Amino acid sequence: MCYIVKKNRVPLWADLLIFLVFLFIASLIGVESTLSLIGSTEFESVKYFFLSTIISSIIVLLAILLQHYVIDKRPLSELGLCTTHFVWKHSSMVVVWTFIVFVIGFLICLLSGNVSIVSVHWNLKDLSLSLLMFTFGAFYEEIIMRGYLLTRLCRSGLNVWLCLIITAIIFSAMHLANPNVNFCSVVNLFLFGILDGCIFLYTKSLWVSVIAHCAWNWIQGSIFGFKVSGCEFFQPIINLDMPSYNLVNGGLFGFEGSIICTILLIPFIIIFINLLSKSIAKDEFQH
Repeated sequence: MCYIVKKNRVPLWADLLIFLVFLFIASLIGVESTLSLIGSTEFESVKYFFLSTIISSIIVLLAILLQHYVIDKRPLSELGLCTTHFVWKHSSMVVVWTFIVFVIGFLICLLSGNVSIVSVHWNLKDLSLSLLMFTFGAFYEEIIMRGYLLTRLCRSGLNVWLCLIITAIIFSAMHLANPNVNFCSVVNLFLFGILDGCIFLYTKSLWVSVIAHCAWNWIQGSIFGFKVSGCEFFQPIINLDMPSYNLVNGGLFGFEGSIICTILLIPFIIIFINLLSKSIAKDEFQH
């Protein structure tokens, strides 16, 4: 296993139930806090969404720390919050592969006539704000899905691959309410959940999976101008036009709704599954 399994103070079902209660309360507090600050129920403005993301991230982190560290008395290292000298090496690696995926995907869409460049726009403020927002958003989802849930399932003694599948299914289900979601986008979100879960378990660092998740969203949205999971927030560097919405360009959901995304994700998943398998075999041999 990727984590040494020790006896749990709380049964899995009770642990997850407590966590869900904390998560629900934290989400309500996040929404109420945002509403009290903006004095409105309208979330169409990007700055309101930005504020909600930051508040929710902070509150959910506190809830998870309370559940994991105080109630269950587990070390913070199990959440992947500790850093090692390998973090930046692995982070650089995942940023590079993410950029490669979108360069290839963008060029295929461009050369096949499925997207065209309308204009190129450089706005440092938009790029910085979008990077900050995607960082908080990635942290919010990763601390829940990989830092807490995946770790807790692995600690319960379930097969690590089953744990990855369960969390990837939940991760993709979290996005079912997003605009213009389709079958291909759900499949790609599931595949990305598998990939990011493998990255987390292999590197044993939440920071690497957060950076991978943030880079995935920021590069496709803020650089190449695709919608991110059906949403658009800030002015991208490249403004795109799509002559038609199809499975090649991903349509209104963005590149994550593209069959090209599916094809490009698979080899990286195979690579990280292989790396993780070797890591698991090594850990089992040592123990």
